[in-house]
Amino acid sequence: MKVTSLRVPKQGNAPDECEDAAHVVADDDGPVLAAVADGASESLLAGQWAELLAKTVADAARDDDRVLRDVDRFASALVDAGEAWRAWLDDYVAEREAAGRPIAWYEEPKLDRGAHATVLAARFDTDPSGVTRWDVAALGDSCLFHTRDEKLRQAFPISSAGAFDNAPGLVNAFNRDQALLARHARAVSGTGERGDGFFLCTDALAAWFLRAADGGDRPWHVLGEFTRTGDLDGFTTWLAAARAEGLMRNDDVTVVHVDLR
Repeated sequence: MKVTSLRVPKQGNAPDECEDAAHVVADDDGPVLAAVADGASESLLAGQWAELLAKTVADAARDDDRVLRDVDRFASALVDAGEAWRAWLDDYVAEREAAGRPIAWYEEPKLDRGAHATVLAARFDTDPSGVTRWDVAALGDSCLFHTRDEKLRQAFPISSAGAFDNAPGLVNAFNRDQALLARHARAVSGTGERGDGFFLCTDALAAWFLRAADGGDRPWHVLGEFTRTGDLDGFTTWLAAARAEGLMRNDDVTVVHVDLR
């Protein structure tokens, strides 16, 4: 199993301004975990929240194989991420004060509202026969695509490009309502075999992927040209062209490609 991650900011932004995040855990003798998160730009510290959210959920799924099969357990992991955020935020505020840059009055309202992000996480367990069980859970519009034999077998949690909108479900860093989070989360499981591909994509890339697939194209081949070699420069150049042609909106982009071998 090979896992590759590529992340590119909005056109005109620096890499450290990207508010997407990806976290991958790929041990030689254990399951593969991958998560992507998309921080909402209108919230303060969205990129940092996305990073912590992706890591916390992937690590929880590594430690408990039921986290991505049960929306209640998944929601519990989201609450745990929020608890970790509170500690992170306290440290951030203290560091700002120590550096002589305390939180400004105009930052306080956004800090009080909390950072927001979508999140999707997947776990892959391969048995000795080569069959891989996969489990994925999501809240929001980041997507997973499962491909086999030149076909798109699964699109989750969104299966149509027209279903994307400007108000996706979001995880608020201050939300401790596990039942509410569980109601908005979705989970699905399946099996894969050698030669299958899985692409975890944040929303702008996911919408492009579905539009291309609906039009009879094979977008997984396009992405695979970059992910299989880790060609970030080539991916960045291709994204710039796709944005310029109106094929994709200008947004942060993240893809994690899990290639079953």
